[in-house]
Amino acid sequence: MTRLLPLAALLLSFVPAQAQDAAVLAEYWTNNGSLPPEYAWETSVTILDNGQLTLKHCKGYETEGCKIRRAKVGPDALEAILAAAADSGLAAKPARDTDQPIVGGGLSGGVVYLDGAKLTLLAQPDEADAPRVRKVLSAIEAAIPPRFDRFLDAE
Repeated sequence: MTRLLPLAALLLSFVPAQAQDAAVLAEYWTNNGSLPPEYAWETSVTILDNGQLTLKHCKGYETEGCKIRRAKVGPDALEAILAAAADSGLAAKPARDTDQPIVGGGLSGGVVYLDGAKLTLLAQPDEADAPRVRKVLSAIEAAIPPRFDRFLDAE
């Protein structure tokens, strides 16, 4: 038994090193707006270029109400995110923020890293830019496993 402990320690030290080698491909966040703590929630998702997905769901405004879930995203979903980002034209012409004031309701936004460029997916883009942003956000949402849907929609 004692001979297994060094082997277990070696294996545990190797796993995080592999995860650190992967770059962030996409980040996504959503919330249900500005509400009292007992009703508020927010979710953030990070997808690495090796397909590792980490979802953090928080209820209220304190970190004690947070839970972390992990999953694997398939290569087709990763490719769909990259294709949507490339097709959006957001690298050459970033989306502009809306001039309209934000009034109630939840928001969703994110970021995609494409060929060294950071494409910001605004939660409230200008009306002309909204379809381009929505297309990329939809590709990220489609990559998130359906079992996590309950953390992305209003409860």
